[in-house]
Amino acid sequence: MTIAERIRLYRQQKNFSQAELAEISGVNNKSLSRYELGTSIPPADVLKALADALGISADALLSDDFIAIKDKELLKRFQAIQDMDKEDKAMVLKFLDLAIRDANAKKAYA
Repeated sequence: MTIAERIRLYRQQKNFSQAELAEISGVNNKSLSRYELGTSIPPADVLKALADALGISADALLSDDFIAIKDKELLKRFQAIQDMDKEDKAMVLKFLDLAIRDANAKKAYA
């Protein structure tokens, strides 16, 4: 996934229009449009401003390890899990593993 695609996807996940993100980040709206289209690459200071406005790290915009979660309710839950203490997180992950295992078993025997 390109930087342009990551900027656009994070913006959409936050339900920001381009104009809103441009205003919040202090980035020129036309420049933001070019960054999202991939016709221009944002300099480091602009990446930082966009990341701050989106509430993410600049690394998230640069990383190839990007995972898109389009289901907003699922994303909210994963964000809540991320903020849990170690014990609570481990318990939730066990439940998730069990649910995934059961779903895979149902598919295998269907």
